[in-house]
Amino acid sequence: MIAKKVLLVGNFGVGKTSLIRRFVLNEFSEDYISTIGVRVSKKVVEYKNETIKLMIWDVAGTSGNEKIPKAYFLGSSAAMFVFDVSREETYLTIAENLNIVKELSGLQNITVVGNKKDLLSAEELENVIQKVSVNIDLITSAKEDENVEDAFMKLTTLALK
Repeated sequence: MIAKKVLLVGNFGVGKTSLIRRFVLNEFSEDYISTIGVRVSKKVVEYKNETIKLMIWDVAGTSGNEKIPKAYFLGSSAAMFVFDVSREETYLTIAENLNIVKELSGLQNITVVGNKKDLLSAEELENVIQKVSVNIDLITSAKEDENVEDAFMKLTTLALK
């Protein structure tokens, strides 16, 4: 079995913990509990006849100007940057936030995921997609379990490269 450390990063309140809970436990809670520091979850997945143990690091969200300890990023194989499609402040500075994550982690390819799709209409979502300055890999809803598995499989694919 191969073990891979993967990161979920992004502003506070974008749904990183909810995505992980949905993926690992198939649970969703409306309660918001802020992650302090980092929380590690594990899930074993099958990918191309390989068994991979994902060590998913849920890195505490920031409001932009706090420093995230570089130690959280050491040894990571892949990262997912999560933003909230319903909160403009989580995606307007996405390019510079991605650069910070790339600098800290040494990773070049980072999966970009817009979460909380269930809060917007199709038209509103299209407007958000037009505003985001980077390519979005997937739009998810942890609440409705939409594209969550796909997002983590994309992360797994990156981790194995």
